[in-house]
Amino acid sequence: MTIKNVQFTCSNCGEVSTYAVQTDGEAPEQSGLAFHQNLGNLRSLGIPYTNSPNRDAYGPLVPQGIVVHYTQGKYQGAIGHFQNSASKVSAHFIVARDGRRVQMVPLPDPDPNGPRDGKYTAWHCKGGNTRYIGIEHEYGYTGATGEEDWTTEMMESSAELSAYLCHTYAIPIEVPLAPNERDWFTGFGGHYNVPNNSHTDPGPYFPWDYYIDLVQWFYGRMAADSPPGAALASAKPIREVQGFGKPAYQTL
Repeated sequence: MTIKNVQFTCSNCGEVSTYAVQTDGEAPEQSGLAFHQNLGNLRSLGIPYTNSPNRDAYGPLVPQGIVVHYTQGKYQGAIGHFQNSASKVSAHFIVARDGRRVQMVPLPDPDPNGPRDGKYTAWHCKGGNTRYIGIEHEYGYTGATGEEDWTTEMMESSAELSAYLCHTYAIPIEVPLAPNERDWFTGFGGHYNVPNNSHTDPGPYFPWDYYIDLVQWFYGRMAADSPPGAALASAKPIREVQGFGKPAYQTL
């Protein structure tokens, strides 16, 4: 890993900021981090915060996408694992099977409220730590073997969170690479897509089409529900959900 000074320009006001960014030899791309937007009118999700010590002070995170993980254990066990400094692993969020959510690493955010100072990166995908927000899902534990273990409650909770992050950081709602492709991406991807990683999560049963449709649906609802004057980043979704009905979870 190396530390580089990288300049970011706010697309709203033109102000230039310089940050020391930890990279694996390639600086992350420009993203919504540089936006000086007023998020005060965007509906808060009210996610509780439990701090993980496993994070880098070399930052900030420059989010260009979201990495989907699974926990390989139960929800509370994952929280404890991320709180244990000896584990040397963390993620920004964990989502439970029943839809509960917790944040464990600060996010860069112009909103001064909450644990969001933006100096830190989570330890969830090696060289992608300065590029990607990580969301862990309660899956991969003993007995979790198929698509029925990706519950509707978990998918809807995670998709709402992802839609909020896409609004905040101008992350495009793009479908992921194929599971056997490892390359830097924008939008969404699995842990198995991030270069220089050997992980296989979220596995073959993660319902990507359903999930991306849900993110798009929540994204549209958030824009419609936000009061006048809310400043939303300009994400560029590549698919649209027709009508107003929430996508249905369809299994074979």
